[in-house]
Amino acid sequence: MKRTIKLALVLFTLIFAYSTSAQAQDFKVGAGLAFGSGVGYSGDLDNDLGLRVDGYYGITPEIRIGGDFTFYLPKSVEQTTFGGTTIETTSTVWELNLNGHYIFYDEDNLSIYGLGGINITGLSTESEGGGSSQSNSNSEAGLNLGGGLDYGMDFGTIFGEVKLGNLGGDADQFVIGAGLRFGL
Repeated sequence: MKRTIKLALVLFTLIFAYSTSAQAQDFKVGAGLAFGSGVGYSGDLDNDLGLRVDGYYGITPEIRIGGDFTFYLPKSVEQTTFGGTTIETTSTVWELNLNGHYIFYDEDNLSIYGLGGINITGLSTESEGGGSSQSNSNSEAGLNLGGGLDYGMDFGTIFGEVKLGNLGGDADQFVIGAGLRFGL
């Protein structure tokens, strides 16, 4: 799995490096919020709020490529064992997405697109209680499928997206994202 993460980071870096040498109107970076329905392999992680950054490069007027990284705010859950010991578990989730967008409507500052790509999701947990502590981390790859829209304003572009992330893996979730993108 570490090899998959390294490959994804290298691809994202190459896309970013190539994109920064492109014309200003073809490359956009942004930030926003994401709301995930929960990571499938941990039932305690439903309804997570995350912070997102992204960058996209327009190859043609209809096709763009890029990626985004979302860090979900850590969540803590307390459980009491049969013996009365309280155990607190804190979970942290992140996801890296490498996507392609196909813009099928682009008029009057409004663009509507479909998206598809690769998702890598990571989960870290730390448990403390009863005089001991334990930590664990895991990551896996899957596919993304969804759509979104952009609305161009004078200062930048407002975007909204919905997607099914990490399809084919145990960390599948439904994600709604929104934010602002700016041309470089």
